Amino acid sequence: MERKMLCEDMLLEILSWLPIKSLMRFMCVSKHLQSLILHPRFVTMHLENSRKKTSFLSSYSNEGKSSSYVFPSTIGSLVEEDSEEPYIDSDSVHESDSERKKYRVLGSCNGLVCLTNGEEQGSITFDFWNPATTEIYENPHSPLKLDEKEYAAMLGFGYDNSTHTYKLVVIVGPQNFEEYQAFRSIIFSMNEEIRWREIEEFPADPTTVEGDGIYIYNSLNWLGIYYTEYDEDGTDIPFDYVAIVSLDLETETYTEMLLPDQLHGVFVGNFCFPGEQLHCNEAPLIGVLNGCLSLFLHNRNTKYLSIWQMKEFGNQRSWTLLLNTSLQDLGFCTRRVPTNFSYDYHLWRVSIGRNQHFCCSYSIFIPLCIIENDREIVILHNSFQGCVVQTIIYNLIEKRVTYRTMCDNLRWIYPMDYVESLVSPELLPKEPNGTVSLQ
Repeated sequence: MERKMLCEDMLLEILSWLPIKSLMRFMCVSKHLQSLILHPRFVTMHLENSRKKTSFLSSYSNEGKSSSYVFPSTIGSLVEEDSEEPYIDSDSVHESDSERKKYRVLGSCNGLVCLTNGEEQGSITFDFWNPATTEIYENPHSPLKLDEKEYAAMLGFGYDNSTHTYKLVVIVGPQNFEEYQAFRSIIFSMNEEIRWREIEEFPADPTTVEGDGIYIYNSLNWLGIYYTEYDEDGTDIPFDYVAIVSLDLETETYTEMLLPDQLHGVFVGNFCFPGEQLHCNEAPLIGVLNGCLSLFLHNRNTKYLSIWQMKEFGNQRSWTLLLNTSLQDLGFCTRRVPTNFSYDYHLWRVSIGRNQHFCCSYSIFIPLCIIENDREIVILHNSFQGCVVQTIIYNLIEKRVTYRTMCDNLRWIYPMDYVESLVSPELLPKEPNGTVSLQ
C-alpha cells in the first residue's frame, strides 16, 4: 500500500508539470486518471507549477473581418525574434468563441478569465472562461441592473482567499455630474445567496472613461481623485490629489495609498492626451510588474517613460523608481506637429532597412513584464490604429534596446498575467485542511 501511494504521488508530481492539453488527453484514458487530475489537490498543485510559466492574453482580429477573439500568448512569442507567433484564424479557436466576440476581458485569476459585455441597455453581465480547457461558464445569476441615471464607471474581478470565492465589483456613478453624488460600490460573490449587494461608497472620484481594477494581494486597486474643484477633463489636477484606492476583498473596505512624493506638484495633464480624461489608455496607469503594484507614466512634455514600484504593498514609503528613460533612449525620434489642441508630436523609429514611421501622436507604451533575472523590461507599443506595433525589450543594466515585430492581426496584449489551469468557478482548489494557495 505504501509503495502504491508513493508511485501515485510520483505520478501526480510528473503530471503537475504537463500542459493542459496533455492532461485532457490523459483524462480520456481511464476514469482513475480523470479522478486524479480533477481532484482539488492536483488542481492546486498544477496551478502552482503553472505560475512559473506565466503567459498573456492577446486579442487577434479575424482576417477580413472587424471581429476579434482572445488567445493565450507565451512570453517567448513576445520577445524572441525566431519564435513563431501564429497568425490565428477562426478555425484554430474553440467553436464557442463566436459567442465571446461581444465580450471584453475584465481580468484573470488562477487561469479563469472574467468576460463582461460592459454595459448594454442598463444591465451588466459577466461570464467566465478557461482558455486552457476551452470551457465557457455562463453566469446563471441575474445581471446587474442599473438605474437609467447611473452608469458603470469602473469594474473589477478578483479572488478572495479568505472565503475561497471569486468576486466582481462595479463602481456605479451618476450620469449627471452637475450635482455631486457619491459613487456606489456593488459587489458580487459567487458563494453567497445574495449575489449583488452594496458595500461602502467609493471614497474618491474615478473621473474615468473605463477603468478595470488591478488585482494583487487579495485586493482590487484603482486610481482615484480626492474631491476638489477641477476642469471637466481633469488635466489641471496635480498628483497631490491622485491616490490609489484599494478594496480589500476579505473585509470589503477601502484604503487609500498616496503616489510617490516626487510627483507632488506635477500635473496630470502632462501625462494625458489633450482633451482626454484621467485613466485614458495612456499613462498614468497602474498595474502589476514583477509581483509589485506599479505606476506607469508617459510624460508627453518631457517625453520620458517612468515606472514606479511599491516594493511593499500598502507601504507608501516603499515607492521605488525602477525606470526613467526618454523615448530617444528607446530608439524613437519625435517631431512637434500642430493639432486641434495646440501641439503634439509624431513618433518614429529609424531601422537599418527603412524608417518605421508610426505617425502616432497617440502611441501607447505599457510595461508587460520583467524577464532575464529582473534585468530586462518588456514594453508593449500599441498604436491607436488598433494594432500592436511591436514589443520593446529594454535592458536595465546595459541600457540596450531590442525590438520584436508582432504579426499583423495582433490588436492588443492584455497587461495582466495569465496561467494555464484546470480551475473552474465550481472547482475551487482547496487543500485537504481547508487552506488554499491561490494568489
